[in-house]
Amino acid sequence: MADVRVNGKRVPPLQSIDTLAILMKRLENIALNNNSALTSISINNSSIDIDNPEFLRLKLETDDKVDARLDTAEQLSFESLQVALDMAGLLVFDLKVVTLKLWDPGKNYEKSLETLLSDCNLFLTLAARPIYLLNKDPEQLEPEAERCLRELDKIANHIEDATLLAVHEHGKEACHVLVGMVKPAIERWIGLSAKFAQILEINTVTNVFNITENILPDNHFQNNK
Repeated sequence: MADVRVNGKRVPPLQSIDTLAILMKRLENIALNNNSALTSISINNSSIDIDNPEFLRLKLETDDKVDARLDTAEQLSFESLQVALDMAGLLVFDLKVVTLKLWDPGKNYEKSLETLLSDCNLFLTLAARPIYLLNKDPEQLEPEAERCLRELDKIANHIEDATLLAVHEHGKEACHVLVGMVKPAIERWIGLSAKFAQILEINTVTNVFNITENILPDNHFQNNK
């Protein structure tokens, strides 16, 4: 049967499954037992859209290699915050150097104002994501965490101002907002992020799953299809 691995670990009880539909149910059962979620599946290094029911009809062949990933909310929050930190560092550079060059409309630079604004919005999404993944009430957080979120609110407001200026073809004024307002706020957010992660308990997270227990037999799924 197919070689099935969950988070890189081979799981013997899953090796006898010959349809993706049954495998999905098995994986969802494992995820449920571990307070996590099935986030991705690939077959022979090709990603499968786990939300598309058409894929459930797939048969698994003997030489297929199936890789599944389970993630907890804490793990997803940790990873989102790490990517946000990486983006923040790059944005500080871009907003300090590249934006200054954008003041010269006669030259074509690597990053346009539109791209910079898009990057800023992506950063905001990643930085705020842990609050939603962990279902936290922003008003119930410790003061240090609230300060971190307030900086994100400031960044969001400044980016909105810069976007409006850019839409109305006031590119230089938009750059002033990005350099003078957004960049310092991102730098402050970076300084607060470590305490934010500590308060949310996502400063060090690893996925450790009990992936061999409480797996229901095949006939359970066949009888409940």
